[in-house]
Amino acid sequence: MQYRPDAKELLSAIQDFMMKELLPKLEGDDILSYKTLVSWNMLGVIAREFDSTEYTNTWLDILASKLSISELEKKYSIDTFRNLSKKERYQILYEWNQDLARAIRETSVHSQMNKTHSNDHSTKLDINPKGNVWTLVKSQLKENLSVSNPRFQT
Repeated sequence: MQYRPDAKELLSAIQDFMMKELLPKLEGDDILSYKTLVSWNMLGVIAREFDSTEYTNTWLDILASKLSISELEKKYSIDTFRNLSKKERYQILYEWNQDLARAIRETSVHSQMNKTHSNDHSTKLDINPKGNVWTLVKSQLKENLSVSNPRFQT
């Protein structure tokens, strides 16, 4: 059987070429050097996306948080989610995050109305720092940054 490099290996080979062969030849051209470095970085992002779990960990975190803000949580178990295409998973997470944003806004408005009009301090979501929502959003941000900027800490 013939050896075929996978996509990540091909990206790595292109990155090596750009840094070792191409960039030294562009020493006098600042604009082309900059564009080469940006391209090298974009190839790194693509390679790290291959390593990511393609949204499965994020969906696991959402299901584990038990926020119940969207019908999507009931509709897509983790097994169902894993069987979807990457594009479908992305769309579900996008829609879920839209629902989350809406719920946060409603909770904020509800909380403000309660502070000014009554003594009822009940809210739909715990949006305080260290609460479930805050922890989940922070976790999603960290996962996204690990792909786009792996040097980002905490």
